[in-house]
Amino acid sequence: MATDNFARFLQECLVVEEDTEEGLDLDTLYGLYISWCRLENLEKIPERTFGSMLRRHHLHWGRYEGNWVLVGLRMVGPAARDYVLSGSAPMRSIGAPEFLEVPNAVA
Repeated sequence: MATDNFARFLQECLVVEEDTEEGLDLDTLYGLYISWCRLENLEKIPERTFGSMLRRHHLHWGRYEGNWVLVGLRMVGPAARDYVLSGSAPMRSIGAPEFLEVPNAVA
């Protein structure tokens, strides 16, 4: 079930642009995923499982402006709008990349 929902998340919330070096970092991508889960009334998967699911889908990693990003990914759809407008982007901690819980957006 989680695999089906994850594939749906990728399909509904992301597009791949072939001719760019830009992309989304893990914090942004996980924040987008949390927004999507909130809008779909789904339980989010833990960040470790999220990382494993990304690896299974063979997304391409690269460096852009000194940061590790999933190259060519761009946010689209209602979850992207919710993520950006809520201002609830997770903050990257110093050291190991950890994901922080995104608070619910204020209505």
